[in-house]
Amino acid sequence: MNVQIKSVMKLQWGYRSGSVMERFLEGIRQKRISALRCSRCGRRYLPPRPLCGNCRVPLKEWVPVADRGTLEAWTVLFQPIVDSRTGRPRPVPYGMGLIRLDGADTTLNHYLDENDPGRLEIGLRVQAVWREERIGAMDDILHFEVLR
Repeated sequence: MNVQIKSVMKLQWGYRSGSVMERFLEGIRQKRISALRCSRCGRRYLPPRPLCGNCRVPLKEWVPVADRGTLEAWTVLFQPIVDSRTGRPRPVPYGMGLIRLDGADTTLNHYLDENDPGRLEIGLRVQAVWREERIGAMDDILHFEVLR
Protein backbone atom coordinates (compact mmCIF):
# COMPACT_ATOMS: atom_id res chain seq x y z
CA MET A 1 0.00 0.00 0.00
CA ASN A 2 1.37 3.43 -0.99
CA VAL A 3 0.51 6.24 1.40
CA GLN A 4 1.36 9.85 0.69
CA ILE A 5 1.29 12.58 3.28
CA LYS A 6 1.45 16.14 2.02
CA SER A 7 3.26 18.62 4.22
CA VAL A 8 4.34 22.21 3.82
CA MET A 9 7.65 23.10 5.43
CA LYS A 10 8.82 26.62 6.11
CA LEU A 11 12.60 26.69 6.02
CA GLN A 12 14.64 29.78 6.68
CA TRP A 13 18.34 30.08 7.19
CA GLY A 14 21.11 32.58 7.01
CA TYR A 15 24.54 32.05 5.57
CA ARG A 16 27.53 34.01 6.82
CA SER A 17 30.20 34.03 4.17
CA GLY A 18 32.97 35.81 6.06
CA SER A 19 35.28 38.61 4.97
CA VAL A 20 36.99 36.64 2.18
CA MET A 21 33.75 35.79 0.37
CA GLU A 22 32.37 39.25 1.11
CA ARG A 23 35.29 40.85 -0.75
CA PHE A 24 35.10 38.27 -3.56
CA LEU A 25 31.35 38.86 -4.06
CA GLU A 26 31.81 42.62 -4.03
CA GLY A 27 34.23 42.12 -6.92
CA ILE A 28 31.64 39.96 -8.70
CA ARG A 29 29.13 42.80 -8.29
CA GLN A 30 31.63 45.03 -10.08
CA LYS A 31 32.14 42.40 -12.82
CA ARG A 32 35.61 41.59 -11.50
CA ILE A 33 36.87 38.15 -10.42
CA SER A 34 39.75 37.84 -7.96
CA ALA A 35 41.58 34.90 -6.41
CA LEU A 36 43.76 34.72 -3.31
CA ARG A 37 47.41 33.75 -3.87
CA CYS A 38 49.56 31.95 -1.32
CA SER A 39 52.71 33.88 -0.42
CA ARG A 40 54.60 30.61 0.13
CA CYS A 41 53.66 28.27 -2.77
CA GLY A 42 52.04 30.76 -5.14
CA ARG A 43 48.81 28.74 -5.59
CA ARG A 44 45.88 30.97 -6.65
CA TYR A 45 42.59 29.91 -5.08
CA LEU A 46 39.22 30.46 -6.69
CA PRO A 47 36.83 30.58 -5.02
CA PRO A 48 39.04 32.30 -2.50
CA ARG A 49 39.59 30.89 0.96
CA PRO A 50 41.31 32.21 4.07
CA LEU A 51 44.09 29.55 4.27
CA CYS A 52 46.29 27.80 1.72
CA GLY A 53 45.30 24.15 1.40
CA ASN A 54 48.95 23.17 0.85
CA CYS A 55 50.90 25.41 3.22
CA ARG A 56 48.24 26.27 5.82
CA VAL A 57 49.33 29.92 5.79
CA PRO A 58 46.83 32.79 5.77
CA LEU A 59 46.06 34.10 2.29
CA LYS A 60 46.15 37.88 1.92
CA GLU A 61 47.24 38.72 -1.65
CA TRP A 62 44.33 39.27 -4.05
CA VAL A 63 45.11 38.74 -7.75
CA PRO A 64 42.88 39.36 -10.78
CA VAL A 65 41.46 36.38 -12.66
CA ALA A 66 39.90 36.41 -16.13
CA ASP A 67 36.20 35.72 -16.67
CA ARG A 68 37.07 33.07 -19.25
CA GLY A 69 38.79 29.77 -18.80
CA THR A 70 38.90 26.04 -19.51
CA LEU A 71 36.30 23.39 -18.76
CA GLU A 72 38.06 20.81 -16.56
CA ALA A 73 35.06 18.54 -15.86
CA TRP A 74 31.36 18.62 -16.64
CA THR A 75 28.03 16.89 -16.13
CA VAL A 76 24.49 17.31 -17.40
CA LEU A 77 21.77 17.03 -14.77
CA PHE A 78 18.26 15.80 -15.47
CA GLN A 79 16.94 16.07 -11.91
CA PRO A 80 15.52 19.50 -11.09
CA ILE A 81 16.74 21.32 -8.00
CA VAL A 82 15.09 24.19 -6.19
CA ASP A 83 17.15 27.30 -6.77
CA SER A 84 17.94 28.64 -3.31
CA ARG A 85 17.88 32.25 -4.55
CA THR A 86 14.54 32.13 -6.40
CA GLY A 87 12.73 29.25 -4.67
CA ARG A 88 11.78 27.87 -8.10
CA PRO A 89 12.86 24.58 -9.68
CA ARG A 90 15.72 24.93 -12.15
CA PRO A 91 14.63 23.77 -15.63
CA VAL A 92 16.22 20.50 -16.77
CA PRO A 93 18.43 19.43 -18.32
CA TYR A 94 21.21 21.82 -17.34
CA GLY A 95 24.97 21.65 -17.60
CA MET A 96 27.38 22.13 -14.72
CA GLY A 97 31.13 22.45 -15.02
CA LEU A 98 34.34 22.77 -13.08
CA ILE A 99 35.99 25.75 -14.71
CA ARG A 100 39.61 26.79 -14.29
CA LEU A 101 39.54 30.50 -15.02
CA ASP A 102 42.64 31.98 -16.63
CA GLY A 103 44.87 33.11 -13.76
CA ALA A 104 43.55 30.60 -11.19
CA ASP A 105 44.99 27.26 -10.07
CA THR A 106 41.73 25.80 -8.75
CA THR A 107 38.32 25.34 -10.33
CA LEU A 108 35.00 27.08 -9.90
CA ASN A 109 31.77 25.04 -10.05
CA HIS A 110 29.11 26.81 -12.13
CA TYR A 111 26.30 26.43 -14.64
CA LEU A 112 27.02 26.01 -18.35
CA ASP A 113 24.93 27.30 -21.26
CA GLU A 114 25.29 23.92 -22.98
CA ASN A 115 23.27 20.88 -21.85
CA ASP A 116 23.92 18.46 -24.72
CA PRO A 117 26.46 15.84 -23.54
CA GLY A 118 27.50 15.31 -27.15
CA ARG A 119 28.69 18.92 -27.37
CA LEU A 120 30.61 19.05 -24.08
CA GLU A 121 34.20 17.91 -23.59
CA ILE A 122 37.06 18.58 -21.23
CA GLY A 123 39.29 21.37 -22.50
CA LEU A 124 36.57 23.55 -24.04
CA ARG A 125 37.03 27.27 -23.57
CA VAL A 126 34.22 29.06 -21.73
CA GLN A 127 33.30 32.68 -21.02
CA ALA A 128 31.22 34.11 -18.15
CA VAL A 129 27.85 35.58 -19.08
CA TRP A 130 27.06 38.35 -16.61
CA ARG A 131 23.71 39.46 -15.22
CA GLU A 132 22.98 43.00 -16.35
CA GLU A 133 22.14 44.24 -12.84
CA ARG A 134 24.48 42.62 -10.36
CA ILE A 135 23.96 42.44 -6.59
CA GLY A 136 27.15 40.73 -5.37
CA ALA A 137 26.14 37.05 -5.56
CA MET A 138 27.47 34.04 -7.47
CA ASP A 139 24.44 34.09 -9.76
CA ASP A 140 25.58 37.50 -11.02
CA ILE A 141 27.38 35.14 -13.40
CA LEU A 142 24.34 33.58 -15.06
CA HIS A 143 26.36 30.76 -16.59
CA PHE A 144 29.46 30.08 -18.65
CA GLU A 145 29.03 30.08 -22.41
CA VAL A 146 30.98 27.52 -24.43
CA LEU A 147 33.21 29.29 -26.96
CA ARG A 148 33.33 27.55 -30.32
